[in-house]
Amino acid sequence: MVQITFFLNFMQEQVTIFFSPLAVSSALGCNALPELRLYAVFDSLTALAYCSIALCLVYFTRQGDHSKMFRLFAVVFFAWGAAKLTEVWTLWHSIYWLSVTLKAASALISLVLAAVALALIPKAIAESGLKQKENPQQQSLKQVEENHHQHDIPKGELAKESIDLYPSDTIVVDRALALNSLNEQLEKEIADRQRVEEKLQLTQFAIDRSADAVFWIGPDGKFLYVNDAACTSLGYSAAELLSMTVHDINPDFPQSAWSLHWKVLRRCGSVNIEVHHLTKYGRIFPVEITIDHLEFNGKEYQCAFARDISERKRIEAALREREEEFRSLVSSIPGAVYRCSAAGRSRVTFISSGIEAISGYPASNFMLQPMQAFPSIVHPSDLQHIETTIDRAIKTKQPYIIEYRLIHCNGNVRWVSEKGQAIFNAAGQVLSLNGAIFDITERKAAEDALRLSEAIANNRAQQLEIALKELRETQAHLIHTEKMSSLGQMVAGVAHEINNPVSFIYGNISYASQYVRDLLQLVELYQKYYPQPTREIQECIDNIDLEFLREDLLKIFSSMKMGADRIREIVLSLRNFSRLDDSVKKPENIHEGIDNTLLILHNKLRARADYPEIQVIKDYGKLPLIECYAGQLNQVFMNLLSNSIDALEDACNQKRRSSPRASLTAAGGDWKPTISIRTEALNENTICIRIADNAIGMTEDVRTRLFDPFFTTKPMGKGTGLGLAISYRIVAEKHAGVLSCRSTVGEGTEFAIEIPL
Repeated sequence: MVQITFFLNFMQEQVTIFFSPLAVSSALGCNALPELRLYAVFDSLTALAYCSIALCLVYFTRQGDHSKMFRLFAVVFFAWGAAKLTEVWTLWHSIYWLSVTLKAASALISLVLAAVALALIPKAIAESGLKQKENPQQQSLKQVEENHHQHDIPKGELAKESIDLYPSDTIVVDRALALNSLNEQLEKEIADRQRVEEKLQLTQFAIDRSADAVFWIGPDGKFLYVNDAACTSLGYSAAELLSMTVHDINPDFPQSAWSLHWKVLRRCGSVNIEVHHLTKYGRIFPVEITIDHLEFNGKEYQCAFARDISERKRIEAALREREEEFRSLVSSIPGAVYRCSAAGRSRVTFISSGIEAISGYPASNFMLQPMQAFPSIVHPSDLQHIETTIDRAIKTKQPYIIEYRLIHCNGNVRWVSEKGQAIFNAAGQVLSLNGAIFDITERKAAEDALRLSEAIANNRAQQLEIALKELRETQAHLIHTEKMSSLGQMVAGVAHEINNPVSFIYGNISYASQYVRDLLQLVELYQKYYPQPTREIQECIDNIDLEFLREDLLKIFSSMKMGADRIREIVLSLRNFSRLDDSVKKPENIHEGIDNTLLILHNKLRARADYPEIQVIKDYGKLPLIECYAGQLNQVFMNLLSNSIDALEDACNQKRRSSPRASLTAAGGDWKPTISIRTEALNENTICIRIADNAIGMTEDVRTRLFDPFFTTKPMGKGTGLGLAISYRIVAEKHAGVLSCRSTVGEGTEFAIEIPL
């Protein structure tokens, strides 16, 4: 109230001063009145008073609760003090605009101060009322304290007598103490209640923000509470769910089963079930629900926590599918897959059905509680060898491979090859033996026919020579054949006809080679155990030069295999040119394909005895995944990069010939063989891959024929002329793109692959 009274008096004074005759006279320019000096002294003293009051207010703001209002008071006093000083100044200098501006600013600040003070009036009145109520109690307590001091109330019995002399004081003290006790108790209860409310709010917040859906359900099946996760999973608002029942969201739960469900839950207290929920938009998804029966204030409730298990169901289905795939894979293996316990091979925990084809006994005879132990069908002469080999493998923690004999259920003896390994835990203890058993009876029988196999190998070699001759004739014929519309069909037919005998020959070379090795091994065994042959055998050995035959025969087979590989590569190129792969397009990372191709060509890129290292500069742009045939594009990258490497080698040879006495680096100056690969997005619909080299380049005539089938600038035997033709067809026909070439003689060549997205 004192602050408000002071503010009102201050505002009245300011209005009176602002509209005083002296101020008006000054504003009108009447600065020659007789009272001029008196007016100047008065305004100066007034300004000094205003500034002094402002400084005092600034000091007292540190002590009060209304520092903001006091600061405004200080600003107002400073403003009006400045205005008064300006009026004094205008008595001798005509700068009335400055005086008027300061007065207007002071008036505006005064209005702000008035608004702040008016906002504090209700609070001041309330505080005044509280003080009036507290004053009687404070005065009473003060009076009691004064009486106690005046009369010096004694302790013990004298204190009781003294208290009897002043009953009114005792009553006041008791009431004051009781009031203080009640206040303390009330404050404690308020603090306890606040803590409980905070915990309750925290609990409510946790339930509302729980990842699982939470439902409180009444005996009639209606929802009494749902959290945010329940609303999100079902697509309803909280208000909508609170007007619904369990049966509205659970299509598997008819209303007729509710009473039985309630009885079961009341008896069990808690159940865990898997059901389906129906969302607002008709989607049905599986959930796992934990339901608890609760009683509170004499009422029964169900508290249900529901968790979406769609992902878990998907994983379980995928796991079942993988298990089926595993069973199918195991059953398709031409042999038996097994697992034995650490106790020994007699306790088989798993063995696939393939064992029945090998031994004649079903797999169930050997597993867990076997009708017969697996060692019982092993040939007795091989048991010790098997145990020794497995024990040695366990000690060294290495895989083992054993060949031994099994006794078939029909009494026949069959040869098997077993490959396995022990599985250890972290402590180094054996957990199990895992492995596979393959029937090699036929292979053993084949080893008994080595001489026949040698004849077959010779026959296959003759067929290979015939096939090579036919291939050369076919290539010569294709080179001179018209390469227009019928070229693709003709190439495909020729490739198909050549591929059949070549595949037959190629498929038997490895067997023939193995047969020859086995025969040579047999000869070595004969020489080892019969070092003194008969005279006729020694003459035959000398005549055929057995040592030379041993070395040369394997080289012949190696050469035959290399020739067959070359034929297969040529046939594959022909087939790719005539009819490319029709696999499905998939999103692929172009950069990965380029990097994989460079990895394959690493040996050709690194430095060699006659050629320096080829530097690869990659400038990859930011490309999206491209819908393409990845394998075919990789073939394009391989062809283009291989051509660049060959061109750089030719450039190195030219520079070496031009300066035979100097090193390649010195001859070429600063020239270094380089391949640059740059990828970029030309626009929103097209990406571009550029592969460039700094080799010798090519003429315009060569560039125009570059993509023609069978056209090549490489020496005979080094190129087929199909690589760029196939690459062009892959880009243009399979990917609706463009493969172009830009070359300058003496500078290099750049291939550009444009592929639409």
